[in-house]
Amino acid sequence: MLRIKEEEKVLAEINNLEAKKNSLHTQIQQFVKEIVNRHIEYKKEIDKLVDSLKVEYDGLSISVTKEFQKEEMKSFLESRCNLRGIERQQYIANLVSRYDSDIETQAYTLIKDLLNEKVEFKNSYASPNVASEFFSKNWYALSYQLSYQGDLFEMMSEGKQAFVILKLLLEFSDKKCPILIDQPEDSLDNRAIYQELVEYIKAKKKDRQIVLVTHNSNVVVSADAENVIVANQEGSNSHNYGKYKFQYINGALERTKKCNPAEAIILESQGIREHVCDILEGGKVAFEKREQKYGFGKYANSNN
Repeated sequence: MLRIKEEEKVLAEINNLEAKKNSLHTQIQQFVKEIVNRHIEYKKEIDKLVDSLKVEYDGLSISVTKEFQKEEMKSFLESRCNLRGIERQQYIANLVSRYDSDIETQAYTLIKDLLNEKVEFKNSYASPNVASEFFSKNWYALSYQLSYQGDLFEMMSEGKQAFVILKLLLEFSDKKCPILIDQPEDSLDNRAIYQELVEYIKAKKKDRQIVLVTHNSNVVVSADAENVIVANQEGSNSHNYGKYKFQYINGALERTKKCNPAEAIILESQGIREHVCDILEGGKVAFEKREQKYGFGKYANSNN
């Protein structure tokens, strides 16, 4: 009778240990599932981001693509795993090659192999550390592509790139403060300046004050600048008032005054229009085009 009771006690302990074992196994499976699911969330969130970051507006196209960091993952595993033997090397190669297309299966396979110590590591690494590093890392990167009228941003000239950046700044910003732009026409040919930059500035200045620093008359004249600021640096043939090294004068394009060679102060020697013609590239031609466009020349001739 005593022996039966002892055996029953042993059986109860065995059953208790078996229950604890099953409970621990269930917990491990739940933890594994949670780790894998959280790991997969990286890819899911990036997929959402890729779908949401697609912009098509006024010739501009912005798209985002997801790139699997295959070589980075391979390097990570090779630097930690024992690579002696073809089978071990093939294990890593298979995992990396299949990861992107079947992330869930490969993640489960790896974590189970790590738990069961089927993967051998170099001396300074162990399963818990490698698992923590691997599953907390995002193995995807975002690649952005920007194009304008079918041309990729990286293939554009520096000038056209600057123009595209200008469009991005003005089109996708809610700011209403003035914006200062230094020589937006650089590296653009004259046709591009007139057709692209000038027309764009004319349209956008209705929404936001634009201050341009330029040496091209098309930008000033053809874009109908409301206020032109002419700067002068003191020189032997270009004097300022007093001892000022720099001096400025401003006014509308319509402010005209014939050049007076006797005037010592260079900025006062002629009107804004004449300064534009004198200083800027193609200034006179730009004014003639502007007058033809608005009929000023025709009006002037009819009064002669």
